[in-house]
Amino acid sequence: MLNEDCQRLFNEFVPMARRYLQSPGIMAALELDKVCMHLYPAIARERQDQDLSNMIRDFGRGLPRKESSELAVLLDAILRQAQASGLTVPE
Repeated sequence: MLNEDCQRLFNEFVPMARRYLQSPGIMAALELDKVCMHLYPAIARERQDQDLSNMIRDFGRGLPRKESSELAVLLDAILRQAQASGLTVPE
């Protein structure tokens, strides 16, 4: 796990997060949280972007407690910060 590729994990995270926002559920939250648990330390380690790492961690911790509208705002911020950090945002 220490050599996780940030872009690969991010490519997995983004569509899952978008699907979750459209159709929240406990199982989807658990799967998305698992991805977040691998992604945020990889971002901190590989990209040296603690702000992005913290946002992804907060997103995962907000599942399923926060409203989809709150998580959508956080996801938008994550996508902007990820681009600034050099990650490609998948369509």
